[in-house]
This record gives sequence, structure tokens and C-alpha cells, in this order.
Amino acid sequence: MDPQNTFHRLSQLLSVGTLLLITGFCTLCKSSLAEIPVSTAQDGQFLPWVVDDGEGGVIVMWEDYRTGKDWDVYAQRVDSSGTTRWEENGIAICKVGRNQRRLRMIRHEQHAIVVWNDRRARSNWDIYAQAVNLEGNVLWQTDGMPICINSADQSTQAILSDGEGGAICVWEDERRSSEFQDLYIQRINAKGETMWEPNGIPVFPSESLQSDPILLADRMGGFYIVWWDVIGYDAWHIMAYRLSLDAEPLWDAPRLISPAEGMQGEPRVIADGEGGFIVLWQMYENFINDQLYAQRVAPDGSKLWEDTGVPICTAPGIQKHASVVGDGQGGFIVVWRDERDIYSDLYMQRIRADGTLVWKKDGIPLCTAGGHQDRPSIVRTAENRFSIVWLDYREDFGEESTDAIYYQQIDLEGEPLWDRNGVVISTSMGKHYPPFVVSIGNGKWVVVWSNMQEDKGDIYLKQF
Repeated sequence: MDPQNTFHRLSQLLSVGTLLLITGFCTLCKSSLAEIPVSTAQDGQFLPWVVDDGEGGVIVMWEDYRTGKDWDVYAQRVDSSGTTRWEENGIAICKVGRNQRRLRMIRHEQHAIVVWNDRRARSNWDIYAQAVNLEGNVLWQTDGMPICINSADQSTQAILSDGEGGAICVWEDERRSSEFQDLYIQRINAKGETMWEPNGIPVFPSESLQSDPILLADRMGGFYIVWWDVIGYDAWHIMAYRLSLDAEPLWDAPRLISPAEGMQGEPRVIADGEGGFIVLWQMYENFINDQLYAQRVAPDGSKLWEDTGVPICTAPGIQKHASVVGDGQGGFIVVWRDERDIYSDLYMQRIRADGTLVWKKDGIPLCTAGGHQDRPSIVRTAENRFSIVWLDYREDFGEESTDAIYYQQIDLEGEPLWDRNGVVISTSMGKHYPPFVVSIGNGKWVVVWSNMQEDKGDIYLKQF
């Protein structure tokens, strides 16, 4: 055998083998980063809510208009390999007549609980709930358990795990006044049975308008409720209250987060790791020069930072649509839409547990690409790693919007770990809606969004 020919044949075989390995690897990479269709049923699927399934995948629920006449609630589970586990295009959680909207979901070990706004009674909006296990079996009565069916309207519900297989629900309620609604709460057990008074109990009745409630566990057998409190045209405040799992008040009265005059709203809340919480809010200044402030509250209700709050960003222009996450060291990181320039960009700031700013005053840029960036969402995906996704209209300066979804990963120093202005997730045709991002453990995370690339709206997912 000719040694030279043998060498050339071996070289060719090695080249082909290497090419196949590279091709296979690239195919695997492309597959792992492909857009996974969660539901592409006819008409619209919108506003997904996502929780991890505890096994490296996620459960996704959404508002579904496949009937063409009513909004229903559907769900799908996607496992760690990107495979949908339940029926094609999802299983029905509730498809009773008329509309079910604005769902919110939590997960226990082997089942998820979802609450939603329900119009089946024709004359008013009620609150219903349902549970589904990891096999896709609906656990409670068909079309959900009634949480509140008072004849007045109920809306803007939130949900929190009670740590015992059930949940705490809170909502805006108009039974006293359609102009000055109160907040009501209810606890349900693992069977979906209500545990407190029928139709719920008031959180703290007042003459103000209570709205946009947020629930947060105190990790000591109780929970916090934080809300937007409106008294008159120009007196908007953030309030907080602490209750036990038996609905007993743990404070003598709700706490005013900041006594500053003016209009405050859009609270964002995270645990501080020591039984208290940190709340960030928007300070409205004629809706032209809005600013961001934050406060830390101890379990006894005392404020740990400046009485009126720590200024997070007071730069010119509007700062809004903030997203917050704990930094793993008792502080937090916030990212927001910032209009200090002609087009909105994304800025971010890190705050220590003592309320001092870590990065440059008024924040450092996350993305300043041309066109608008909006609706950021941040999660902690690993130690010293934080992933952020957002809607992006870069290089779009015309009257029509060409939107996409981008992402970035940063460390505790705020340094971007990928391309300076982010990496694209989806540039598919059709309008994109704000993405939902969730960490699934082991440094992995999932982004879910609705997109009108095929018809009136579908749900897609990407794993990272």
C-alpha cells in the first residue's frame, strides 16, 4: 500500500469526521436554542404565566381565544429537553362560557395552582382557582373552584403559596364602593376549599382606593401585602401590611412606605433574606420626569433606610417598567426603561442591604441600541449571574414597529457577559409581547412569550 495515498485517505476521513462532529454539535446547539411552540392553536394565545416544574422544565398557562368568542385558560408543560408533555396546544384549565382573564400561578412540589378573573356570572367579574398536577390532570372541580363570587366586581388578583399545598389569594373588591375598592384575601387548602369567610375578608378597610396588591412570604409563618394606595387626585402612596397564615394582623396597622408628597406607584417587591422585604416604586413628577425610589422594611414594620426612601434613579426623563431581583447578598438589582435620551434605553442599578448604591449614580446602561428597549425582566440564574430579557425595537425609527426579544447576562459588577447591547432571542415576524423569564435551577433558565407570527397570537419558549 502506498504510504502517501494511505496518509491522504486518513486525512480525508479525519476531515469528514471532524466536519460531521462540528455539524452535529452546531445542530444540537441550534436545536437547544430553537423557538419551541407551546401553543399554536387558531386565533389568539396571550399573556403567559410560567413556573418551573421542579424537574428542569416549566409549566406555562395563558389566556386562550381559540373558540373565537370567549377567553379561556389553557396550560402546557415543557420538560428539560424542550418536549411538550401534555396535549398538543395545551390542556383546558377552564373553558366555561364567557371570559377568564389575568391569570396568576404558583407551584407546590407536584401541582400548580392558578387563579383568574372570571366573567361566567355575566353581570360581574369573580375570582376562581384550579390545580393541575405534573401529569396534566386537573385536580379540582371542572372549570375551577370559586374563591370570591360576591355580586360586585373583583379584579387584579395575586397568589402566594401557603407552604402547605394551598394558597393565599388577594384581590381588588368593589363590594363597598366601585370608586374606592378595598383589598380582600382568602386562603384555599390543597383541595381547593376556602378556609376563611366565604368571599374573603378585608385586608384593612379605608377610605382610599387600594389597588395592585402584591403578596410575599415572610418565611416566619406569615406574609406581607404591599399595595398602591390612592387618596384623591395627587396623593398616591405605597402601603404594606403583615398577616399570619390565619389572617391575624401581625402589625397594629398598615405601614406607609414613604411619607413623601405626590404620586407614587408601580411597586415591585422582593424578600430581603432576613424576614423583611425591599420595595421599589416609581415617583411620578407630572409624568414627565418620573423617578425610582426604594425602601427596606424589617419584620416588625420599621423602615431600615431613609424615611422617604433611597433614590435609585433621579435622572431627567421617565424611568418606569422596573424589574427587580435579589443579588444573593441581601441587596437587589433593578433594571428599568429609561427615557433620559431621545429613545428609551435600559439602565440598571445594584443596591446593598444597607441601602447604598453599588454602581454609578442614576444607574449604568444595560442596552443603548438605537430605537426603544422596553419591559425588561430579570432573574438570578446562578451565583453571580443574572439574566435579563426585554422587548427591543432597535433601529426602528419609523411609524411602524418592528419588534424583537433580546437578552443579556450580567455579573455582580454589572458587567455584560455577552455582546454589549444583548443577544437576540426572537426576530420572528409579527408583534412580540413582553417576555416572561424564569430560572429553572443549575444555571438554566427559560423565556416564554406570545407572538403574532402565525395568526392572532401564539405562545413560544426558549431554553438556556
